[in-house]
Amino acid sequence: MKIEKTDEYIVVHGDFKVLSSAIYNGGYRLSKAILNLTVATDFNEDAFKRFDSFIAEHDLVGEELVGMMTAVGMNDASIIERGDVTAIITAGKSKPPSRLSSTINIILLLNKNLSQSAMANVIIVATEAKTAACYDLDIHVGDGDLFTGDATDSVVVACPRTNDAAEELFAGKATALGSTLYEVVREGVRDALVFHDALTADRHILIRLEERGIYLDDMVSAALELYVPAEGEEVDKADLQRRLEETIKKESSDVNVALLLAAAIHAEEIEILKGRAGKAGETDAASIVADELIGIDIAEYIGGKKALFNFIYYDTRKPGILNQLGVFMDDAIGGLIAGCMTKMLG
Repeated sequence: MKIEKTDEYIVVHGDFKVLSSAIYNGGYRLSKAILNLTVATDFNEDAFKRFDSFIAEHDLVGEELVGMMTAVGMNDASIIERGDVTAIITAGKSKPPSRLSSTINIILLLNKNLSQSAMANVIIVATEAKTAACYDLDIHVGDGDLFTGDATDSVVVACPRTNDAAEELFAGKATALGSTLYEVVREGVRDALVFHDALTADRHILIRLEERGIYLDDMVSAALELYVPAEGEEVDKADLQRRLEETIKKESSDVNVALLLAAAIHAEEIEILKGRAGKAGETDAASIVADELIGIDIAEYIGGKKALFNFIYYDTRKPGILNQLGVFMDDAIGGLIAGCMTKMLG
């Protein structure tokens, strides 16, 4: 086996039996080359013609090649070798997800003699591990659901065509091979997303809010919508906006504020939207006060007791984006802007 890597493609040369969901020669087949090819983010050509062109340029045989493509550059690939497993993974998550730049491609080279059903086990394990990696990094789509991949994701499982060892019938997560596969793919997808998108698990809470459609500009607009200057006071609105932006950035960087905001995100997405809070959570029933408690805690932590009155002011009127947010997030963001306005203006 030989791995050929450039900025634009990775080709694995060898003599393999392959099971894959690849676009080019997918399914079960014998193969001499496995290709992961980078294309432009706005690629809209015929994919098969692009593969045929690559094959002609590199003196390969089309019937012997399994191919997939992505908008992710190969320099951002994660390559992990562990025991009998070699994983080559590229992963990208666009904002918002697009057809190509959100692709997660996984090539698994296994020094084992696997049956076709065991190779199918490997695809299942790899998919589970990919989902776990997305959960580890808290990657969500706009409606709050966990991002688990895109329509163009591909998995390629390849074993040596000739192997004298007895054929293995199982490769699920409970087997030694499956357990290693799971660890390698989970680690590799995480690494690939960090390489390409800097999607570290500890990224700033404001970035995690942006990924859910809650932007700093909208928070500032909601905060200033209810601002009433003192009688006779001349206000430079541009300066006030700039100061508020800086205050929100600074205060949300505090680990306690970030954790309270994260608690609100979790409560809304995992408890309310998934129905775990029961019918009371569906309509923000009066019996649920945990959302107000989080908002009050954020407001008072930042701005002291005076911020409580500002929180009530924002919570009852719900200006701007607050009127569009869910059960927990309207109070959490209301508490954030109430605390920041109080601390900034005294």
